[in-house]
Amino acid sequence: MSFLRSLFSGVSGMKNHQIMMDVIGNNISNINTVGFKYGRATFSEMFAQTLRGATSPTATNGGSNPVQVGLGMNINTLDTLFSQGSIETTGQSTDLAIRGSGFFAVNRNGETLYTRMGTFQFDADGRLVHPGTGGILQGRLADASGNIPPGTQLEDLKIAVDQKSPAKATTRVKFSGNLDASATMANIALNGTLDPTATPGTQVNVTSTVTDSFGQTHDVVLRFTNASANTWDVTTVSATGATVAGGTATATFDPVTGRLVSFTGAVPVTLTSTLNPPAPAMTIDLRGVNLTQRAGASSVTGTFNRSADPVNTSVSVFDSLGNRHAITLTFTKTPTANVWTWSATVPAPASISGGGSGTITFNPDGTLASFAYAGGATSLGIDPGTGASPLSIAIDAGAPGVLSGITQNQGTSNIAARDQDGYGVGSLSNVSIDQTGNIVGAFSNGQVLTLGRVMLAEFNNPGGLMRMGENMYQISGNSGTPATLAPGESTQSVIEAGALEQSNVDLADEFTKMIMAQRGFQSNARVITTSDEFLQEVVNLKR
Repeated sequence: MSFLRSLFSGVSGMKNHQIMMDVIGNNISNINTVGFKYGRATFSEMFAQTLRGATSPTATNGGSNPVQVGLGMNINTLDTLFSQGSIETTGQSTDLAIRGSGFFAVNRNGETLYTRMGTFQFDADGRLVHPGTGGILQGRLADASGNIPPGTQLEDLKIAVDQKSPAKATTRVKFSGNLDASATMANIALNGTLDPTATPGTQVNVTSTVTDSFGQTHDVVLRFTNASANTWDVTTVSATGATVAGGTATATFDPVTGRLVSFTGAVPVTLTSTLNPPAPAMTIDLRGVNLTQRAGASSVTGTFNRSADPVNTSVSVFDSLGNRHAITLTFTKTPTANVWTWSATVPAPASISGGGSGTITFNPDGTLASFAYAGGATSLGIDPGTGASPLSIAIDAGAPGVLSGITQNQGTSNIAARDQDGYGVGSLSNVSIDQTGNIVGAFSNGQVLTLGRVMLAEFNNPGGLMRMGENMYQISGNSGTPATLAPGESTQSVIEAGALEQSNVDLADEFTKMIMAQRGFQSNARVITTSDEFLQEVVNLKR
């Protein structure tokens, strides 16, 4: 009889159930370890001793099975199981959790290690690191345009906190709103009498003081010249500080009643200020004409009425150096149906270099028909006066025939700049990481730029990785070579920023396994004590 087999079987069972308990204890101790993956011990039967071999069947006798006795058990595997742990939100923007397979790659003292622990922070040099280990997170850095270069070569993710977003000169401004279709023009109402007995060539000057959109006052002189009996020609005369343009109008009277029969011609009068600062061009209609012809001294007055102010709107644009310039656009209704004029002004040191005025024409249904620049220009030109490159700005008033952009309908005039594509120099104000691993910088000028990308490493056999402590893993001969993948693109795994992956240990499962390990240990201990009693009985045979 051999009782040593059962003794050694019991010893192997106790020893290996103790290892099982060690694994369980390690799992439970790491129940709150970020990114921890639990271990599992599996057993296999040790080599069996053959007492009798198997025999093959014959024509007269059946075969027999082998007779073997097991010699105990061994540890088969100690596995690391990489099932998904729960994701806990932390609010720390540089905390990262992987939802799916894969590992973060970190560079520690020149060696690349792999981890699921995403507790990263920026160090003094702007690198994303594990603050506890100093491991530098690996990924790909973007170029100056925010593009990730092709390839899978990993590098330290280093973000310069003092980097700037360069300025961009404005090239387009989009306006929208409504111009009141019922708006009336600024006008001069003429009242008084003209002497029908005046000799041809007699002149009567009428001075009217008008106020431009900047609040400056100007004298507009209208000159009545007797052309013939019952007919007077009306012209405009230049006044100090302003240029007044207008053709010749003709006032015709009834020779019997002296009443005005017609007033045609120089409508409207255009006033262009030459003072400093210059106001936009102003169109003045000659309306409210209440003239009569009566013998005696001529006496005519002109009263200025600003019944409808020009529509003004301002927008800030940027030059190539990031300097801000305010452009004011003024829209003024003309006597021509559905036609308005527009003009642009900028404060010093900037100046308009071309295309600073024009017309805007509407269709009868109020939609835009055309937006034109004076002098054949195709854009609004501005000399910034700051050493920056000249600006060429396209004014977008909307699409012709579409009820969008600038329209002309009944109602209050309200024009505003909705968008412009320029911006000044910006400093980095915030850094965030999206689900695809892109590290996105937000700048004070409102621009966002991709600064880099966190890449993930995936293995054919993650269970083959070597544990290196501190939640780090190292490549082994059976793990395979890592594949560097972009989250959310070349792999289904994504990154959750502001969150951490918790341990995947199931406490209830571990307690159940603990009971199994304890009972297995006790049972194997019982095998040893029972075998010892057998041996004791053998010893007692000599008595």
